[in-house]
Amino acid sequence: MNRRYWLKRSALAAAALALTRPGASAATGRVGASLIKLDQNENPYGISPKTEQAIVAAVKSAHRYPGGELAALRDLIAEREQVPRDCVVLGAGSTEVLSLACWLYGADGKEVLVAEPTYAGFTGYVERLNGALIRVPVNHRWEMDLDELARRSTRRVSLVYVCNPNNPTGTMVDAARLRQFCEGMAGQAVVVVDEAYYELVEDSRRTSMIELVRKGARVLVARTFSKVFGLAGLRVGYGIAQPELTAQLRRIQTDIAPLTQLSLAAARAAYADSDYVALSRQRNAQARAQLYQVLNRLGHRAIPDSQTNFVTFDPKGAAERIVASLRRDHNISVRSFQFLGKSWVRVSLGTGEEMSRLTAALEALS
Repeated sequence: MNRRYWLKRSALAAAALALTRPGASAATGRVGASLIKLDQNENPYGISPKTEQAIVAAVKSAHRYPGGELAALRDLIAEREQVPRDCVVLGAGSTEVLSLACWLYGADGKEVLVAEPTYAGFTGYVERLNGALIRVPVNHRWEMDLDELARRSTRRVSLVYVCNPNNPTGTMVDAARLRQFCEGMAGQAVVVVDEAYYELVEDSRRTSMIELVRKGARVLVARTFSKVFGLAGLRVGYGIAQPELTAQLRRIQTDIAPLTQLSLAAARAAYADSDYVALSRQRNAQARAQLYQVLNRLGHRAIPDSQTNFVTFDPKGAAERIVASLRRDHNISVRSFQFLGKSWVRVSLGTGEEMSRLTAALEALS
């Protein structure tokens, strides 16, 4: 195995990765040659060219443990968010950060306050740990009802979970009201603010609760590289909180091994590629606006004002039938949800071609 061999392998890797560049292939965002995946809220345009280059360059260090890359990514995040380095904890996706918080504060009968509906990955984990969920329905605007959440809280609540923008509704709450709510609740519990879709929010509305961490509040903000950055398959996420809280999270991390030289190098490159993030956000907004028009025209009642890369709607027909038919007859995968006494369909936003195929399929089902 000589230098020529490794160069050949790197070239093959680069060629494979190039298939995920925006506009590089009509099959972008599909599984195999035909299935269109609009069910996991991924970036359909894949990773940026700069991120590809970083992954290829990192291959030569794949035989090394990733300690240096771990430190480099933590420093980069800490610098951008203007927090000390020990306020940042890395994880295998933000789901690991959320699960660690559940282990510490939401297990064995501890009460956990959440909206209904919200990210099922979090609530499901609390249930598996035998935590006690207090579910508070969203309001008539499909937003988290902060007043009712505060009212329903008890002295036994040890963890509060806020997903903003919320999944699966796509809505977000006013930043000032959320700030006030988090400050109030942090006096008695750890408040987890899941900002998985933060980078997709319109510029004028994008406000993070990391500002509360800077002020010393007992708040943990979780972020992920799986959405706008396109790294869902590489599993990189992070949390930002006061040092004593991040230290507790690190103590129960079983292994940092899922974070590799390749995934960390990719995350660093993606994090710095602001042009690609802006392009992805722009394309996402265009696809979202077009999908709302299609759903309205076909008589489906969509939850308005999504600030994410998905739209959830109350279908004119049975949700399960629509989901099954899209998959069976049109090779399009979307998701159904049950909440607040109804069946809903959630559609992740895809490329222009994918959204055109979805439109044609929905028209055929009408």
